[in-house]
Amino acid sequence: MNSQGPLNWNRWAKALARVGILLCGLPALALAQSPPDQRVVLVSGATGTQGGAVARELAQRGYRVRGLTRNVDSEAARALAAQGIEPVQGDFDDVGSLDRALAGAYGAFSVQQYRGIGVEAEIRQGKAFAAAAQRAGVRHFVYTSVAKAPLNTGVPQFDSKLEIEAYIRTLDLPYTIVRPASFMSYLDEAREQALRQGFLSGPLPPNQVRNYIAPRDIGRLVGEIFDAPEAWIGAVIDIAGDAFSYADAAALLSRHLGRPITYRQIPWDEYALSASEMEQARDRWYIEHDVATDVAPLRERFPWLTSAEECPIRGHGARGLPGTVGAGRRRARRPLAGPALGYNFCNRTVGA
Repeated sequence: MNSQGPLNWNRWAKALARVGILLCGLPALALAQSPPDQRVVLVSGATGTQGGAVARELAQRGYRVRGLTRNVDSEAARALAAQGIEPVQGDFDDVGSLDRALAGAYGAFSVQQYRGIGVEAEIRQGKAFAAAAQRAGVRHFVYTSVAKAPLNTGVPQFDSKLEIEAYIRTLDLPYTIVRPASFMSYLDEAREQALRQGFLSGPLPPNQVRNYIAPRDIGRLVGEIFDAPEAWIGAVIDIAGDAFSYADAAALLSRHLGRPITYRQIPWDEYALSASEMEQARDRWYIEHDVATDVAPLRERFPWLTSAEECPIRGHGARGLPGTVGAGRRRARRPLAGPALGYNFCNRTVGA
């Protein structure tokens, strides 16, 4: 046997991991094939929309889930504990706390927020969490980005995630990148607007179609990714469950509320008076680009994806959007972990 065999093995293992094969040495392979209850996954944003959906899903699948939170004594952290998720203290800007939270973890789920801190801080924190995962020897790192990230949009909150993606690829870290579409929980916000003013309004055209994903489906996808690392290491996936326009949303809410709801496009000058520069950059880009994609292939691959007509709005059944992929198709949904955090549209966490 070549005296340098173990070194060659490690080098080949790292190369294979980059092309999607989990083979980062025999201990990692054995752990990946072990039962979920022997695998610890640290979930960032566990008290928020995406992280909360992921943490609940992984707990249901039997993983030992740690939920990263700045305050383990908060009400949201106690709600996590009630669902079998261990709250652990950590702050993206405190490297030591990340190292402690990741100690002994098999996997990590990474999501950052730009609201309230800006995209530069989002980028810094996303890189810090990935670097900490590499130091901890994490065997599977799942980063949630955004569907628009690779399109070179010039929109700060889209481009920030592309920069984090690029950094992750430079690390010796087995990764999967998930790029969700817009949250389908937009319809909850639309319902509140309809109740408040009797119609929907926004700067985008009524017939503009966008892709949407139910947050709970992000959780389910990430659960499947952690269950099958050999199929997902090195992969990048854009995920959406349905596509509909603002006029479609108004039609759905009309049926849901039992009264006519229309959509009115706000003149740009009027919108710009109250919108931030970042919001204007985002919406100007949407107006100039039709980027909705056909979700049929995704629904064929993942038949459990939730359509707009299958999502309850504030606990009430929606009756379907005309012409949507999922219209007319009803499927029984498995119950999700209890309502400790409170859910609204498609199990979005209230206040996230």
